[in-house]
Amino acid sequence: MASTTELLLRVNGVQPAFGIEFGLDSPRANEGRSGDPYRQANVSFSLVQRRHDRIVRHTLIDVGMGVVPSLLEFEQTHGVHVVDEVLLTHPHFDHFAQLDWLSMCLLRSDRPDQPRPLPIHASTDCWENGPNRIHRHLAERSDFRPLEPARKLVLGDLRVTPFAVDHGPKAPGALGFVAEHGKRKIVISGDFVRIADEDHPRMFDADVLFLEANTWHPAEWTSHQSVLGNLRLIDKWRPKRTYLLHYSGYEDLEHQNDPIAGPMDTETFRRQLQRIAEDRDIRLAVHGMILGDTVTWPT
Repeated sequence: MASTTELLLRVNGVQPAFGIEFGLDSPRANEGRSGDPYRQANVSFSLVQRRHDRIVRHTLIDVGMGVVPSLLEFEQTHGVHVVDEVLLTHPHFDHFAQLDWLSMCLLRSDRPDQPRPLPIHASTDCWENGPNRIHRHLAERSDFRPLEPARKLVLGDLRVTPFAVDHGPKAPGALGFVAEHGKRKIVISGDFVRIADEDHPRMFDADVLFLEANTWHPAEWTSHQSVLGNLRLIDKWRPKRTYLLHYSGYEDLEHQNDPIAGPMDTETFRRQLQRIAEDRDIRLAVHGMILGDTVTWPT
């Protein structure tokens, strides 16, 4: 399908549920403390459609802790003042914590192009077990729209297809998303340990694949995926480029006889990725990176 817009994808945050751990002495925690502690947002994405340098649609995926300050930064640098819709992956607090803050901001905004009430797309289980349970008053200023796996959502030139993921019994209705814009395809896993329909053609040959990698070593009891566990999916799906995020590394402390035995700082993580990547293009996602702007799309 031909597109009349260009697509930008901003990574609004890369952190796992508990971000940089207060009081923990580890290379990763110490690195986080030495930087800007306010620039530590949970995993979130902005898919922005732009026509002739004018923003025409902004689709936000997940809005956990630190995401609204990250969007304030994006507003300042790229003039993104409106959120047209929010898509939620699952009902854990680190993926919807600041939805209350965001919805109130947009309610008070006097911008005529801001949709009111705010459309929120999620599975019914996600909505009822997450934001509608914690923030009951959200229903008064939002427009909940239920998502179902494999049922495509058309958002301007963007087509988003949810797919079911297993993120454990405490995350009912968890989803990932395949986003297509013209000939470009992006797969966003969300938090997961298994993907129910991993052999479906929609998962293959993406331009960019975003995978959560909570640990280096497999730790499936956490209901999260790992760097090493993701290699199988990368080889199966054959994306042009893969970005990893949601890294904690805490459970790697159990591997004291392994060279990787705990949370790594960024430079160490990158070196270890290079060591195992071979001919795969695997990178760490970075807070604030924008595909189509500060980072080129893979060709």
